[in-house]
Order: sequence, then structure tokens, then C-alpha cells
Amino acid sequence: MCQRGAASVCDGSCLELSEADMVWWSNVFKTLGDPVRLQLLMHLAERSGAEVAVHELADVGVSLATVSHHLKRLRCIGLVESRRDGRLIYYRLGAGVRSALMQILHQRSQVNV
Repeated sequence: MCQRGAASVCDGSCLELSEADMVWWSNVFKTLGDPVRLQLLMHLAERSGAEVAVHELADVGVSLATVSHHLKRLRCIGLVESRRDGRLIYYRLGAGVRSALMQILHQRSQVNV
């Protein structure tokens, strides 16, 4: 079990993953390896859980169809959720994704690289 104290330090046991978890995490990292998808995820994180229509996310330098494709990839691995209302599809971050993303970004700011 992961030992978490005031400094939130892992004793190493929290790094033990099942084969299925390794495959899932590998897919997450592959998906986030695309700068456009990462940018879309960050735009959704800025909205603090609010739903955003696809056309509102179109300012990432690619076509609207490409934005939709990237959002579908993010949805397929569970990082974002969607809801259709007529012809519009609204997206928001999946449960817990914003806090995990913020924790990773905060951790990155603490590393001297």
C-alpha cells in the first residue's frame, strides 16, 4: 500500500500496476502525447468542470473536424465526458481528471529539470 504522509511520499508499492492498468496508462500517455489533445484537455481544465461545446474549443490551430476527432480520443479513454444536445456535443473533464492534472502540473513545477 502507498504510504502517504505530509509530504505525500510513496514507498514504491503504489507503483505496482496490473497488466490491464499498464495498458490503460500507456494509452493515456500516448493520447496525451499529442500537443493538440493536451491543449484541449487544458482548455477544459480551465473551465473547472463546465461543459463546453466543440466549436468553443476550435482555437487550437486545427479544423473543427480534427478537434472533434481529438475529443473523441480523449473521451474513449475516459479523460473527458460528452453530452449531445441536438446537433451540438458538449464536453467536460471526466470526474477527478482536473485535480489529477493539476497535481501533476504542480509536481512538475517542483522538479528542477
